[in-house]
Amino acid sequence: MTKHIPLFLLFLVLVSSTQAQNLDSLYNLFVGIRTNDIPVKTTPTLADEPNAKCGFQLVNNVKLNFDKFTKDQQRVLNTLLQRPATETSMVTPGGYFRIHYDTTGQHAPGYDLNELAQALDSVYIMEVQEFGYPVPPTDGSLGGDDLYDIYIQTLNRGLYGYTEFETDLPGNRKICFTVIENDFEECNTKGIDGAKVTVAHEYHHAIQTGNYIYRSSDVFYYEITSASMEEFVFDYVNDYYFYLPYYFSKPEKTFSTRNTSLDGYDLAVWNIYLKDRFGLDIIKRTWELMPENNALVAIATAIEEYGSTFKYELNNFGVWTYFTDYRAKPGEYFEEAANYPLIEPLLNVPPDVLPTIVYSAPVSNNFIVYADNLNGSNDTLVSIITNADIANGVHALHPVLEFEFDLSTEYQSDYYRINENYYSNTDCMYGDLLQSLYILNGEPVTGDEPAQNEEEFAYPQPLNYSNQLHNYIRIPVADNESGTADLNIYSVSMNLVYSGSADIYDSTSKIVRWNARDNNGDKLPSGVYIYVTKYNDIVKKGKIVIFNE
Repeated sequence: MTKHIPLFLLFLVLVSSTQAQNLDSLYNLFVGIRTNDIPVKTTPTLADEPNAKCGFQLVNNVKLNFDKFTKDQQRVLNTLLQRPATETSMVTPGGYFRIHYDTTGQHAPGYDLNELAQALDSVYIMEVQEFGYPVPPTDGSLGGDDLYDIYIQTLNRGLYGYTEFETDLPGNRKICFTVIENDFEECNTKGIDGAKVTVAHEYHHAIQTGNYIYRSSDVFYYEITSASMEEFVFDYVNDYYFYLPYYFSKPEKTFSTRNTSLDGYDLAVWNIYLKDRFGLDIIKRTWELMPENNALVAIATAIEEYGSTFKYELNNFGVWTYFTDYRAKPGEYFEEAANYPLIEPLLNVPPDVLPTIVYSAPVSNNFIVYADNLNGSNDTLVSIITNADIANGVHALHPVLEFEFDLSTEYQSDYYRINENYYSNTDCMYGDLLQSLYILNGEPVTGDEPAQNEEEFAYPQPLNYSNQLHNYIRIPVADNESGTADLNIYSVSMNLVYSGSADIYDSTSKIVRWNARDNNGDKLPSGVYIYVTKYNDIVKKGKIVIFNE
């Protein structure tokens, strides 16, 4: 008699098998960077993608999942998931760090320790005293005293270093120590310069997780910030150049989940952009918002506090990333733009194939190049279309936004006038999530900044009923004088779950508040919902995510 495995049990078997494979891969990767026994390489998504430079996520994923490994694996990991034993140590001249090292053998430093000690003090002076971040919480005397501990070890596969969790603190914060490579000979940046950018990078991980929060879904922003700290502290080293091609080749990928081993390193330019636009404090403000908000919401909220919107800034960031390499304009955009790669467009569209359908990932920039060689015009128009869908950028439950893009050389109703020769139309059900800027023959032709303090996204995202700090979602509404606006909430299948007249919560912010309950006062199931606010003939639409755990 043939026996059939129930579908649900088969699903559990497959899930269990996949989880075991993932744990084995995680185990092999970690052991591979700490020993020479298992030659491994992070699985690339681009043919020439290098290994991850920072083991922060890898090491701490192993640590946080320790109980899930086999007993044999746990025995091996127990010897590796602890502070390395070294022959001796030294304190930096400023008294901020203790460096632990061997004087001989495979782990002996291949660079001048006095230079490293001076570099570490520079990191403290810049990141703590100049930039204003709080010092990481002390480990007591675990490293011999209460100074922050740096261990020098041989690391494999081109790894620069990692910051490892050691002690849990309230609010999902961690006390850490840092391990760095002993010579950087397998790294893109060799010797003491590799060590300099690594300690700037890793010390900020200790600041992030010790003072704010550790949230695994936001690791991309931990790496964006740490990679940008390399540039802010040691401007002349420029190790981050090696990772830029992985953003510039795919700007249409989701900002927060680019699915490469380099998530975050390739986007250090985002924080460099924000620093140039608003000053360094906007990055620190984002971290202050992180304990209660996902990274994208924290970024957007900080930008709003500085008088702009995430949608506009991501769109304008697209312009900055266009003017690089031979297109760089001295004195404008990125200071080091001539050393950055060229952005690769999503589409090169000839005149005879417009309009065209675009499937856009959330929180991304889509570059569409239109070459008009008809009638002797010989124009090149670059359209930078930003998808600022934060809701699906945080939790990609419905990740693709479809829109139709068209250009015309003649005036048409409902088309946007780019200049006297070109008009554009972006037809999308959720058009409020999109924003466009244009570059014609190498010069920007549009781009007015948004009104001050304009709300462009629903907040918080996602709303979690278990979080008592947020009982309402703030939803954008058109500016009005009546004090009320129509509010409708739909499921993604367009079933109406709430309808009513909502009071304007704050006339200066142009928002209404909704308690995330249906018309019967009941909580909603977890999922993505669509909001529509209307005042007179002005409609604003967008998406929100709700967790009902």
